[in-house]
Amino acid sequence: MAPPRILIGEQDRVAAACLAALLDKNGYVPLGPTASCRETLEKADDDRPDLAVLRLDLEGACDGADAAALLREGHGIPVILLARNGDACPLDPARRAQVNFLLPHPPDDQTLLAAVETSLARQRLEKALAAGQAQSRAVFAAATTAQFLLDARGLVREANPAGEKLFDRAPGTLPGVAFATLFAPEDRPRLDRLLPAALGGETARARVRGRLPGGGTIPLAVTCVPLPAGEGPRFLLEASPTRAPGARPDQPDLELERCPEGFFVLDAEDRLLAANAAAWGIFGLCAPPPHGALVTKTLPEELATALSRDAGRVIAWNEPVRKEVTVSIDGADKTLLLALFPMGHDEGSRLAGGLVTDITDRKRLESQLAHMAFHDPLTGLPNRSLCLDRIRQAIERSKRRDNYQYAVIFLDLDRFKVINDSLGHHMGDRLLEGVSKRLRECVRGLDTVSRLGGDEFVVLLEETGSYREIVRIVKRIRSAVGEVFQFCDHDIHVTCSMGIVISPCLYDKPEELLRNANIALHRAKGEGRNRFKVFNTRMLEDAIRLMDLESALRLALDRGEFFLDYQPILSLSDRSLQGFEALVRWRRPGKGVASPKDFIPVAEDTGLIVPLGLWVLEEACRTMVRWQTDFPQVLAMSMSVNLSAKQLTQPTLVEDVERILRATGLDPHALKLEITETVIMDNPEVSILRLKRLKALGVRLSVDDFGTGYSSLSYLQRFPIDTLKVDRTFVSEIEANENRKIVGAVVALAHSLGLDVVAEGVELEAQSAVLTDFACEAGQGFLFSRPIAREDVERMLDSGGCALGQAEP
Repeated sequence: MAPPRILIGEQDRVAAACLAALLDKNGYVPLGPTASCRETLEKADDDRPDLAVLRLDLEGACDGADAAALLREGHGIPVILLARNGDACPLDPARRAQVNFLLPHPPDDQTLLAAVETSLARQRLEKALAAGQAQSRAVFAAATTAQFLLDARGLVREANPAGEKLFDRAPGTLPGVAFATLFAPEDRPRLDRLLPAALGGETARARVRGRLPGGGTIPLAVTCVPLPAGEGPRFLLEASPTRAPGARPDQPDLELERCPEGFFVLDAEDRLLAANAAAWGIFGLCAPPPHGALVTKTLPEELATALSRDAGRVIAWNEPVRKEVTVSIDGADKTLLLALFPMGHDEGSRLAGGLVTDITDRKRLESQLAHMAFHDPLTGLPNRSLCLDRIRQAIERSKRRDNYQYAVIFLDLDRFKVINDSLGHHMGDRLLEGVSKRLRECVRGLDTVSRLGGDEFVVLLEETGSYREIVRIVKRIRSAVGEVFQFCDHDIHVTCSMGIVISPCLYDKPEELLRNANIALHRAKGEGRNRFKVFNTRMLEDAIRLMDLESALRLALDRGEFFLDYQPILSLSDRSLQGFEALVRWRRPGKGVASPKDFIPVAEDTGLIVPLGLWVLEEACRTMVRWQTDFPQVLAMSMSVNLSAKQLTQPTLVEDVERILRATGLDPHALKLEITETVIMDNPEVSILRLKRLKALGVRLSVDDFGTGYSSLSYLQRFPIDTLKVDRTFVSEIEANENRKIVGAVVALAHSLGLDVVAEGVELEAQSAVLTDFACEAGQGFLFSRPIAREDVERMLDSGGCALGQAEP
């Protein structure tokens, strides 16, 4: 059977290549890719794929949903539609197009493969149903049992060849004949009950005698089955010969040879009195056993022992037995379902009848399903459910045994997302498989290695003798994971961070232990990655405090709890005021003013820095316009506002700045946006494009904390910046010879590029003197003023002097 062919509709070549690699790896033939609706339809006409995986936002006049509808209507090709998060209301077009699945773009590998297999199976079923009528006719004609299709009046509409042969009639002579005339007149009362019962939806049975053309009769068991209402036949009548009229005329003889279940009969002396073909096939016999053969000499030893024991119990106690047994038959282990029951009332002549079914495949499937429920499909490791169960068992053991020690290691790969994004999810999956293999090699047989999902693993170490042993295993894991992985000519270097919880600890729930290990893991990652941390209660307190801080931070903007302080920037040559830097502060109700170093990192991590940054920008611009109106000397000054890393990556940044400038009426030249050197160099090409667009608005740009990053001089020339700000770490130690040289070089470099320089953190006159000697234009710091409130700035400007008030630090 040829592998299914799957058409890929994806304009992103990289994403299309990843899809094709995934499908090819799993035995499918990828076709395409196509980028537009038109290309997709043309490719489908040429290659007739079995399935299509299309992106919703295909190029061209029609989208992926339109293409899906045309593929289904024109060729009957099922479609899986991929929609990005930004696609508007993808569910409606997907429903109209009657796609099989609507998945997010990019899709999860396992989810996509499951959708593909389900779609192909559904397509096969639809084809089978479409061919169902023809197959039913073929089955009717080929049936070995006599069958007749009757209408509502009891007339034969059609008879199959077996029916014509049973009644010794020529082909085609039975249609139109009343079915009752085919049977003996004495059986007419029994026949008259068949059709009314079938009309009521029941399956009716009777024992009657069929009439032959020569005048003879044949005993028959007949069954009348109602058919679905419609214009066709109303009943199916089936007739099969029977040996003799029975005591139960409403029950036909049971044809044991046709029964799919194995049937057998044993006596009290373990002799096999009867067995149908299914039974001796299940028992591994090539031919029917002789009547009265001993089971101990006929059947495999394990099976014979089980049957002998259970048959004796059934005969002696007159009670049925039902059980599953696993025995070796023909060198293979088979699981059989046995049901034995007593036959006869007299104990002396009682027999044991039995039904046997081979359930080996079912038990194997159950085992596979159980394994899938508790194991990760990619790595084969225990999943989260089994991991929590093993930890729960360890907690219970530690409560029962005073000397039992265990440890839980929560492990996370550092910068795994970079590998996934750069080399593709296929390579990321191979890396996870390689890591899982190395983790298993690092631990003992009684330990458990689990994968929770993504790049998160948990290792449960049991029966740990000492802290040293735990640390030794942790270092072994770190060393093993740090070794180079080689996949497809790629050398992949990866490190891991680990959080550890060590017993004895008072835990009742494994989820609590796992939470604490995760807290320790994040503490390790926050301190530089490729390291491990052991959990302590202080970490939990810090995590709770951080969560409370985040919750309060989300409400603070709406409640108006933020305010700005302004630090003056002065000319170093004559100490004249050049401008201000706006610095955000947070006045927490009942807790005073929070330090920026406490809440800014949290705002960065949660993304709240974006709305907060826009508020700071708008408030600073509005304040600057007010000062320019009230104090003419401010017209020549600038307002500096910091941009965070997340703000710089926002696609709407330039539009937001333009909107705020327009709303506040601030001259763009009076605004100076400060971006740290590290943020710019994270993605220099994108930064250059965005900074050029900002520059085109007329705002000025400054590189903050210069000297702490790794700027390339070639990039520095291309950045459309106006100012370099020397980081305070160099200024604070400027009297040292090395730092003096660095600051001098930075100032000289800036001047050679036509940039002015501002020094941060100037606190001593000696520092100011050295900076002045280097011709540094401006500075800010506690030597001149701490950050001060707006009212203090206005009082200073109103007095026309430089008497700067003190604000909260």
